[in-house]
Amino acid sequence: MFIRRSHRVSLCIVWCVLSVACASQGDNLSSTRHLQPFPEVLRITFVGNTHFSSRTLRQAMETQQRPVLLPWRHGESYNPPTLDADLLRLQKLYFDQGFLACIVRLEPVHENLPQHTVAIRIGIEEGPRTLVRTVALAGTYPPALPPATQLLALLPLRPKQPLTKEDFERSKAVILSHLRNAGYARAQVLPHTTVEPGQHTAEVVFTMEPGTETVFGSIALQGARQVDEQAIRRHLSIREGQRVSEQAIAASADAIYHLGMFQAVTPRTLNPEAMEEPLDIVFEVIERKPRSLQFGLGYSTTEGFRTEVQWTYRNLSRGAQQVSLAGRLSALEQTLEARLVLPYVFFERTALASTLFVRNEQEIDLNPVGTAFPSQRATQPAFDVLSLGTETRVEHRWTDTLTGSAGLRLSRSDFRHVNRAALRAIEQEIAADNLLLIQGLEGQWNTSDSLLNPSRGMVLRGRVEHAHTALLSDVSFLKFTLEERHYLPLGWGALLATRFKIGGIYAYGASTDVPFNVRFFAGGAGSVRGFPLNRLGPQNTDRDPIGGLSLLDGSVELRFPLAGEFAAVVFADFGNVFRAPWTYRWENLRYAIGPGLRYNTPVGPLRLDVGVIVNRRSGEEFGRVEFSIGQAF
Repeated sequence: MFIRRSHRVSLCIVWCVLSVACASQGDNLSSTRHLQPFPEVLRITFVGNTHFSSRTLRQAMETQQRPVLLPWRHGESYNPPTLDADLLRLQKLYFDQGFLACIVRLEPVHENLPQHTVAIRIGIEEGPRTLVRTVALAGTYPPALPPATQLLALLPLRPKQPLTKEDFERSKAVILSHLRNAGYARAQVLPHTTVEPGQHTAEVVFTMEPGTETVFGSIALQGARQVDEQAIRRHLSIREGQRVSEQAIAASADAIYHLGMFQAVTPRTLNPEAMEEPLDIVFEVIERKPRSLQFGLGYSTTEGFRTEVQWTYRNLSRGAQQVSLAGRLSALEQTLEARLVLPYVFFERTALASTLFVRNEQEIDLNPVGTAFPSQRATQPAFDVLSLGTETRVEHRWTDTLTGSAGLRLSRSDFRHVNRAALRAIEQEIAADNLLLIQGLEGQWNTSDSLLNPSRGMVLRGRVEHAHTALLSDVSFLKFTLEERHYLPLGWGALLATRFKIGGIYAYGASTDVPFNVRFFAGGAGSVRGFPLNRLGPQNTDRDPIGGLSLLDGSVELRFPLAGEFAAVVFADFGNVFRAPWTYRWENLRYAIGPGLRYNTPVGPLRLDVGVIVNRRSGEEFGRVEFSIGQAF
């Protein structure tokens, strides 16, 4: 990346010089620090900084002052070479954010000889921030790439935005990724920047040198000793002689990892410099132990404390098959489950999962921590239900984004402690014990970039379930649900997330209604926040929820970073459940709004939401506080 003021200068060279200077000066710390008794750094203050806080600037330095909150602890020793390197670090910090004219200077150091301490004062002249005026593409533009206007729109580096190193490098990476996904595995992107110092603007040009199209050569596996190699190769989406695609390599690595047999899967190219040869790939894997025992403990305001124990046996016959036994316990639900997973059945990219389960769901009172208002009622409908059954499901992955599945679920549900006096005559059938054999079909289109915390893409999921009295079931019904989720990055780390779900159930034949365990319920942490779990929709005479045959709900959520791993959200939820099938009354929708706080962890964000009911009715509380793990959607 080159700058032209009165002459051409390279931004990359400046960045490298600053980085090397910082590193070389910092390497002398440990040895120099102990040679002589340097005075202690009492405090470090900054003058002129507005873009970065003093705390952020101190964190970028090797020299550290005496801790303010721990005054009995000592600060770093004052070492002039280390401080000189810190000044370069600070200048690079500003430079990377587009402050190309920033000046960082050391004020006279004040030394207290009796106390053997120094006070450091650093002056900063940030200067104006350099903005991007234009971004252009040059060089050879392969026809397999999207139109140039579309590719430019995908770049983080955009006109009228600050010229930052992060956006600059990410833009280069986006262009390289498109070239490599188009088959140009050894492509190069040469960026050039021209800066007008008087106007503090920059023109950026990315010159593409795609080279020749490349195909895959040999595809090897390394590190697999327990799992049969053929069982792994079935899940590769790349083949020898196929045009190279960086996206296909990543999809293959993900598919191998999701077999559950490996701790890590790392794809590596073996001959990246051989310009005219096929690209050889090796997938390096680290196997997991064949048996494992896992224990988990968690808390949410819906279930209270919950615990889970799971024993897993992997790789039954060297084909990556898995058997697991799991038990889950909370105040809301107790479950025992045995599960068999076959990652390959009948065809490639086709898997089978079969489950035996015993599940007890019971009516509970709200945990006091789970609500801001102790008078709120039970979260479950006014009954307990014991379910025993089995479910078998076959899933086929048509493409990397499109999957389909078909399954059968046989279950026996027994209801206990039903308050039948609160049910009207036409509602008695929904609380009857039942045997159901449900046939299900599901399709999903998923372009999101993460299962735990998506930052872009879309998920579209549709499901149809059917049961008939001629096929063992006690009732005949058809159930349909469709859900859409969309994640749109807005820049500066902000994200607009939306969700919409619609469903309907139709009882037919001799059946006049469907039981509790089939009906729709809404409200709670994953639905319309502000309402207790399952408390939206039809209720009996005791104001306990009885569910309905039509569902409509959705959410709009703005997510944005705060500091470090902390983030915040502002959300608006809407929804309701309706008695009649295929009936949706927009005027009867309920609404809730509120703020939320997130803390990112490796297993998903910790979530705290405060939902406030907008159109509150008589007898309803003001809202709810929800705490759990994972995004709301």
